[in-house]
Amino acid sequence: MQYVVHYAEVGLKGRNRPRFEARLRTNLERALRPLGPVQVRRLYGRLLAEVPDEADPAEVRRRVSGVFGVAWFGRATVTDPSLEAIEQAVDRLVGACEFSSFGVRSRRVDKRFPMRSSDLNAHLGARVVEATGARVDLNQPDLWIEPHILSDCVLLPMEKIPGPGGLPVGTGGKAVALISGGIDSPVAAWAMARRGLELYYVHFHSAPFTSSASQQKVRDVVRLLAWSQRRTTLFLVPFGELQQVLVRDAPAEPRIVLYRRFMLRVAERLAERTGSLALITGDSLGQVSSQTLGNLDTINRAASLPVLRPLIEMDKSEIIRRAQEIGTYETSIEPDEDCCSYLMPRQPATWTRPDPIEAIENKLDVKGMVEDALERVEHERIEPTP
Repeated sequence: MQYVVHYAEVGLKGRNRPRFEARLRTNLERALRPLGPVQVRRLYGRLLAEVPDEADPAEVRRRVSGVFGVAWFGRATVTDPSLEAIEQAVDRLVGACEFSSFGVRSRRVDKRFPMRSSDLNAHLGARVVEATGARVDLNQPDLWIEPHILSDCVLLPMEKIPGPGGLPVGTGGKAVALISGGIDSPVAAWAMARRGLELYYVHFHSAPFTSSASQQKVRDVVRLLAWSQRRTTLFLVPFGELQQVLVRDAPAEPRIVLYRRFMLRVAERLAERTGSLALITGDSLGQVSSQTLGNLDTINRAASLPVLRPLIEMDKSEIIRRAQEIGTYETSIEPDEDCCSYLMPRQPATWTRPDPIEAIENKLDVKGMVEDALERVEHERIEPTP
């Protein structure tokens, strides 16, 4: 079977376009490889993926739909660049479909083809009307007939399935995503992977002072997210002892802000180990006390790397809807005990400024606390859900 794969944003990359196309080809081949021998080749602004005939079309759709950079794709007939071959391919497509209206949109990439696109559209349209009696509708037809005329072949898509869009993973560099057991952070990670970032994940937990449920839940979520890059690393950071130090030696109200500053410090050190150039969080402005603008500013000052917050303008209902769409929601709502709920202050500070928080930290062994957490980090290689 052959599938034509179209990209959109990749086509705007000018001289860098070959690099983006090459990465998209690699990612498609990696996604489809479990189905058997596959080949993905470039054909004039589109890709052609060849998979074994016995491959389940539903499984092909599922796998290609998870590859960032794909605008749309579908099974295609590949034929010779002659009028007779195009007619025969259209006849087969028409005979396999049920429709009462249709439209023809030829894409003449190779201008040496002897007929203009408009003439070919009219010729094929008249042929379909004669064979089926269907009416022509160039706005919203039941069936679009879209031959892509290239120099050495013609592609005729049999379907048009939307892809996830975005940019191929691996073209945007590396980043570390802070991931909790909640709904927001997986959506944030997905959004940045869609912009071409290769991700590592870090999860802070309070075991053994709390249950290990959040760790297992995060493993399950990361398996779902790892689909875009086929494998990743999850860092598990024991955070409970550090939290106990803050409870003992720091005021209660800014405790959550202090937690978050230490998380950024640890995550930044892990980013250095992995060659990552940014941190990612699931913050949404004003959603909870630690996510007011004042607190986010104070938290940011603890790190020198950029902190990317793709959900910053989204409300909770939008985030939930996106989590449902990408398949992480059901896992994210399973009960657990995350580290921020452990030793939660009664009245968290809703607005802090850097100077008072830094004054508190000056009385702490910040470097030693970070080093202690790093020494106890565990890391796991995570393979995607099959």
